[in-house]
Order: sequence, then structure tokens, then C-alpha cells
Amino acid sequence: MWEQFNEKGAWLYRIMLLNLMWIGFTLLGGIIFGLFPATVSLFSVMRKWLRGEADISLVSHFIETYKGSFVKSNIAGLVILGIGIFLSVDLYISQKYLGNFFVHLVLLFLCFLYGLTVLFFFPTFVHFEMKSLSYLKQSFFMTFIRPLQSLLISVIFMMIVVIVSVFPFLMVFFAGPMLAYPIMWIGNKVFKTLESMEGK
Repeated sequence: MWEQFNEKGAWLYRIMLLNLMWIGFTLLGGIIFGLFPATVSLFSVMRKWLRGEADISLVSHFIETYKGSFVKSNIAGLVILGIGIFLSVDLYISQKYLGNFFVHLVLLFLCFLYGLTVLFFFPTFVHFEMKSLSYLKQSFFMTFIRPLQSLLISVIFMMIVVIVSVFPFLMVFFAGPMLAYPIMWIGNKVFKTLESMEGK
């Protein structure tokens, strides 16, 4: 019983440390240039854990991934931010000035696809070795290849956002891993399915 308690305590410590590193390295990059490499590092650690590599050095692996992915993840990240700003402006103009229901509906659908692409971006980035912009195309295609999993990811994401907004202290201790774990878990399942299909 004491061993189980120690093991759970150790995992709780790792999760809290991972979240604090995610926040700290995001701030280290001035938020804009820190968010994407820090989140890639978070997902990379989560991928290792999900694949049974629980004994990795969390701090070393996180820092190594952060440094190694800094340029590539930020190139893709700036494109993602640019598209997000463009869609936000279009949505605002549509709502404020156009008043066309069909146009607004199309923009909302595009925003939904954009959100799913961003959520799939991080599992894709840590799983494949590609050029920066190829990750975006792959992530976009993933939303259509596995639509049910895409919907599940979006539902889980919204649920966690609601939970964190109700209990904001979770942001400091658990928010990053809470978001990364289910998204990476679903991403792993999708990747394994695709790999088995390609092997046939």
C-alpha cells in the first residue's frame, strides 16, 4: 500500500513538474516564441509515457526537445497564428458588417477545422519527421481521415477548458498534461491504425 502511495505521489510530482516546465519555457520564449516549442516538448514527453518509456529523464528530454524543435515549431506556429488571426478578423467582419448567415456559417466551419488542425498538429509533430509546413498539411488531413476521433478530441478539449475555467488553480499544476494526455492518446491510436493500414 505504501509503495502504491509513493508511486502515485511520484507520478503526481512528474505531472506537476511537466506543467510548470511547460509554463516556464513558454514564458522563456516570450510566450509567442515559447508556446509552440514548449507545447511540442510537453507532447513529446507525453508520447514517451504513453509508449511505456516512463523512466526517461523528464527535464533533460523536455529541454532537448525544446531546443531541437525551437525553429521548426515556431515556423509552423507563426503560420498557425497568422491563419488564426485572419479567420478571427474575417469572423468579426462577417458578424459586424456583412450579416450574411451563409458566409458566417462557412467561416465558423473553417474555424472549427482550424481548431482541429491545431489540436492534431502537436501529436503529428512529435510522431513524424517532416518539414515545418508539411506538419500543417498532415494535421489538416488527419481531421478528415479520422472524423470521429477528431470530434472526440474537440469534445475533450472543450471539457478540459471548462474544468480549468471553473477551477483555475489547475492551470498552474495540471492544465498542460490534462490537455496533452487525451489528445496524444487519441493521436497515437490514429497513427497506429494508419501504420497498420500502410503495412498491408
